[in-house]
Amino acid sequence: MQELELWYFYSDDCNICNALWPKVQALLSTEYPNINLKKLKASDHLELAGQHRMLSVPGILFFVEGCEHFRANGLVRMEELRQKLNPAYEAYFG
Repeated sequence: MQELELWYFYSDDCNICNALWPKVQALLSTEYPNINLKKLKASDHLELAGQHRMLSVPGILFFVEGCEHFRANGLVRMEELRQKLNPAYEAYFG
């Protein structure tokens, strides 16, 4: 695991997942390019999702040095995600 990592759990048949993913991807590529982004299909990663209690999609887990720093399920506001990512990102790359 890298210093800063964001996991995005999704399902193909989830409309919210499909609408949110491009926004998350754009946010990280433009504002937080050094955060390692992983897109994980929940049905292909059942054990990993279970280990991290990620029981619904879309699901976001943000890790700082391997420790969970933030989690969200369902509809995620981009501003809330930005507020959670920014302090850690500034600490490492600011």
